[in-house]
Amino acid sequence: MDGSAPSYIPTREEITQAARDLIPALRERALATEENRTLLPETVADLKAAGIHKIFTPKRYGGFEMDWGAHVDVTKELGKGCGSTSWVASVVYCHSWLLARFPPECQEEFWPDNPDAIIGTAFAGGGSMTETEGGYILNGQWKFSSGINHSDCAVVAAKVGGSDDDPHSGRTQVFRMAMILPSEYEVIDVWYSEGLRGTGSNDIKVVDQFVPAHRTILTEEATGMKPPGAVLHDSYIYNVEFSPYFFTLVTGPMLGTALGALEQYCELTKTRLGQMFKESIAEQVPVQIRVGESAAEIQAATLIVDNISDYLHEEGKAGRELPGTTLMTIRRDLAHASRQCLAAVTRLSGMMGVSAQTGNNPVQRHFRDCRTISTHGGLQWDASMGPIGKRMLGLQTGDAKVDDAIPSADLDKVLIS
Repeated sequence: MDGSAPSYIPTREEITQAARDLIPALRERALATEENRTLLPETVADLKAAGIHKIFTPKRYGGFEMDWGAHVDVTKELGKGCGSTSWVASVVYCHSWLLARFPPECQEEFWPDNPDAIIGTAFAGGGSMTETEGGYILNGQWKFSSGINHSDCAVVAAKVGGSDDDPHSGRTQVFRMAMILPSEYEVIDVWYSEGLRGTGSNDIKVVDQFVPAHRTILTEEATGMKPPGAVLHDSYIYNVEFSPYFFTLVTGPMLGTALGALEQYCELTKTRLGQMFKESIAEQVPVQIRVGESAAEIQAATLIVDNISDYLHEEGKAGRELPGTTLMTIRRDLAHASRQCLAAVTRLSGMMGVSAQTGNNPVQRHFRDCRTISTHGGLQWDASMGPIGKRMLGLQTGDAKVDDAIPSADLDKVLIS
């Protein structure tokens, strides 16, 4: 790797079409992917051949460094074929965007020898870092590390030893992220789930592992605007505030699984006959109405997600910090979009009756995947709606970025994205 940009960078439309072309193969492999509990090698190879793992990899290291929103278009298509593949392609393959925020020395050490790197992460669970000469000693076990079986490194977050939230100690909790290599962690095979069965979202365990200081970063630096590693890259995407952009990583799989359920329900129902009287299911008016209702819900969710993605692109490109009320509104709207998708697929799966309850029924599989996606913390309903209600009722939310704002100047942002 010579550190230069790739000779050819596909357009957003081209890489979306490349994902669309994979749908038939992904549908054929979907059941085997679930049984394997992690992506099949041929699927990983296909994704890499299409360049999907390079969407947010910096051009400096051979990536495409695309604008925000490209990942939604691509993984929405993949989700029509296989929710697990879509999830890994979005939530895991887009982690190159996170590593590009790490200290320059870390990036220069890792990426030139790993231009096709897949980067896992694990933040749920717990871990500790103890400062030592030249770095930190890392210990811990983290949950839900999707795609870790075929990742080239992992990023975890751990509490730095000696920090706590005891008001009498004068200290506050300090967390750092660390980039660790496969030889430095153990994968614990625990992923048995209702949905997203093929994501391989296993635990990872680290015991007394030394991590050089340059392969760590304060979490607040990594997630804030203008992190240290962004100086190496031209695109705005590495300079933006982390959380509102991060939450959109689940939206492509969410929309894709809903669309996949709708498409495959219609495909199967066109020729379905009643089990007892052999009447046409497609010609029943209630069925037609409910299909239309589900289509409307998915379309509404798509408009919400696209609106947010476009907004984040424009604000990021302009280098503007997002107001606290806007951050709340983004979370609210994404949770609402998730609920719309879940309502649509729940209806479709239920309309198929007992025939949809077998493991190889594609509508049931999309339903399980979509429902599992809806449980992600970034889409949690009460946590997303509560702060909005408090703000509109003139109550304190507990978020200084929101509470310190002038209500009359920003209440409209709660109402309109």
